[in-house]
Amino acid sequence: MAKYITFILSAVGLAVGVWAVSTAKQEPPVVPLAREASVNPFSNGVAALGLVEPAGREVEVLPPEPGMVMEVFVQVGDRVEAGAPLFRLDTRRLEADLMRAQAAVATGKAEIARWEALPRAEDLPPLEAAVTRAEAIVRDRQDTLQRTQEALQRNALSERDLSAARFALEAAQAELVTAQANLARAKAGGWQPDLVVAQAALGVQEQEVAALKLLIDRLTVRAPRAGMVLRREVEPGEFITNETLRPAMILGDLSKLHIRAQVDEEDIALVGGSPRAVARTRGAAPVQVPLTLLRVEPYARPKTDLLGINTERVDTRVIDVVFEAGAPEGAVYPGMGVDVFIEAVARPAGGAPPAPSAGAGRTSAPRPS
Repeated sequence: MAKYITFILSAVGLAVGVWAVSTAKQEPPVVPLAREASVNPFSNGVAALGLVEPAGREVEVLPPEPGMVMEVFVQVGDRVEAGAPLFRLDTRRLEADLMRAQAAVATGKAEIARWEALPRAEDLPPLEAAVTRAEAIVRDRQDTLQRTQEALQRNALSERDLSAARFALEAAQAELVTAQANLARAKAGGWQPDLVVAQAALGVQEQEVAALKLLIDRLTVRAPRAGMVLRREVEPGEFITNETLRPAMILGDLSKLHIRAQVDEEDIALVGGSPRAVARTRGAAPVQVPLTLLRVEPYARPKTDLLGINTERVDTRVIDVVFEAGAPEGAVYPGMGVDVFIEAVARPAGGAPPAPSAGAGRTSAPRPS
């Protein structure tokens, strides 16, 4: 009896297993892609990584020297003209030097004014009196010499007395010449070479003032060209240097947008003439942008803009091909990465149709969907 029960249970178990398998067999649901794949619209084309940039490229503004930011004059989104002030660094040390230099200029001007005021009216009477006194002494010494000569003839004095009288006269005459020279120099006014030296010193001091003003103005960083403030990285009170990797501000002309495509050196021969090209942004709502070729920059460089995926090739060099972006169908901003597709117009040697690029149908560095 137990044997039959075992067979019955086995049959029931088998039937239950068949039923469970047959009812559990279902088709797996089709999971849609997270976003639309970036597909090359040209049957024979080149795909490249592109970067959106302002017309004329963006300008990264750095301070001329390290310093503390005292004022910031613009905000993100402001339009500025060439030469407009962007921010100002601390100028107090230079302003202190400027005050000292301006004081030195005032001193130099006073020296020149003093030279031009010579001779002083009150300096002449004492000098004229000194001349009169020296003339009187000379006349007295002449009379003394004459009386000594007469006494010598009468043998009343010796030759030594005559020599002493002559020496006294010569000394008085020398004092008279000195007094007359001092009076003449005072009446002549300032010496011309002194004026030249004073003017040269004043010129040096004035140039020092001009140099300090120039250095002070240099610490007000100005826009090198007209454009819009795309990014601002400084605030008042912040200490910044010119060696940082972060620019203080970024300016750009958004009246037109350019797209710089990095075409692999293996594919650059397929780009020429005026090829058709489009750019496609990334994300959940991609935007397609028509492109017009502007130029091919004739210098190959190592690939530096990477996406960081395992299948991306880094052992290659790229040539920058710059396009002008047409009116986009949505929001496109400088700095965005886009997929650029260029229609191949060249043919390789031999006349055979060129094979599709290794990046055809995808960018040169494919992304997972």
